[in-house]
Amino acid sequence: MTDDPEMRYETWRALALWGEEEEAAALEVIRSRSLFRYYGPDLGHRTDTFETAFSEVAGVPHTVAVSSGTAALTAAMIGLGIPPGAEVIVPAVTFVGSVGAVVAARGIPVFAEVDDSLTLDPGKLEEQITERTWGVMPVHLNNVAADMGPILEVARRHGLRVIEDAAQAAGVGYGGRPVGSLGDAGAFSFQLDKNITAGEGGAVTTADADVYDRVARYQDQGGQFTTSKGATRGTADSPPFVGVNLRMTELTAAVLSAQLPRLVPMCRRLRDVARHVRAETADLPVRWRRLPDEDGSGGDLTLFLDSRLQARAFVADLNAAGIPAHTMYQGQPVTANRAVREGRTPWGVEWDRPPRYRISEGLLGRSVTIGLGAAMTDGDVDAVVTAFRKAYQDIARAT
Repeated sequence: MTDDPEMRYETWRALALWGEEEEAAALEVIRSRSLFRYYGPDLGHRTDTFETAFSEVAGVPHTVAVSSGTAALTAAMIGLGIPPGAEVIVPAVTFVGSVGAVVAARGIPVFAEVDDSLTLDPGKLEEQITERTWGVMPVHLNNVAADMGPILEVARRHGLRVIEDAAQAAGVGYGGRPVGSLGDAGAFSFQLDKNITAGEGGAVTTADADVYDRVARYQDQGGQFTTSKGATRGTADSPPFVGVNLRMTELTAAVLSAQLPRLVPMCRRLRDVARHVRAETADLPVRWRRLPDEDGSGGDLTLFLDSRLQARAFVADLNAAGIPAHTMYQGQPVTANRAVREGRTPWGVEWDRPPRYRISEGLLGRSVTIGLGAAMTDGDVDAVVTAFRKAYQDIARAT
């Protein structure tokens, strides 16, 4: 096994995600010369098959496969009927794609602090609600579900739509239910860093047939292809509208379909690895990230140190031992992004400069996340434990 931490992490992930099944599935589509979803000389309907299978995993009756996680978020909000200029509350700790999706749906992002789960703080959520608030976007971060119980309670009390950003949490659960089935709609990503991947890709999940119909039409040029083929996916009798092209290809769906059966077992393995490492270091006074539903987690090893300096030293120590580790988002909330900070969109400046989110900044800056992979051997896990203990002891000696 390589000593380079990034290469080790990629090896752990790649061994779990790629095999002969993906090669055979991709080759079958290429040989069919039918890479487009709706027609070709030997169409295999791979995208239809993937949507049906993913619905079962996600615990919903409807899935629409799309081109990316950002596309999924955008399509979900369009499907839910977001009005122009409506405000959507987004946690300060997330990838910029969450904000980009709100912008693409012609909404206005409003930011809220996270708590020690690094997900949306339900208590801070209510402080951001105004008469202009239309929805809330809890982000399930790094294989850990946001605390959906209290978030949903606040949202329902105020009549808000809930769009789950589950880009980093395929296969994760909360309260015995899969993420993506708890709110009004869920959005998943299949980009390279995700639990299952085809390089890019996404999916929208919902239990609402009318929302499903609007999403299916929106991402398909307003339904131009589905309606020309008999409107087989649409369920609501609604007037046509102009949409965009966010469709998934047959090649993407084939690769994802090969990986999907491994998703739940992989999350279980990652959860077991994380539990083992925490158990083996239980004698150390580690402040671990809080997991709102540890049993539903897909595996996370994130801890908080006393300072940014300690976090940097801890990361360096682990990396020197060949263990992949980093500070999430380089210790910066999404509002540190210049475009987000200045409210700049393709249409001009759309919102005022947000304040600093000091709780989120403080938690992020002091955080260390250790990369896990389902292909880790017991020896790999032992190496993580050994390096972790040494790094923690080095920090203790230096203080």
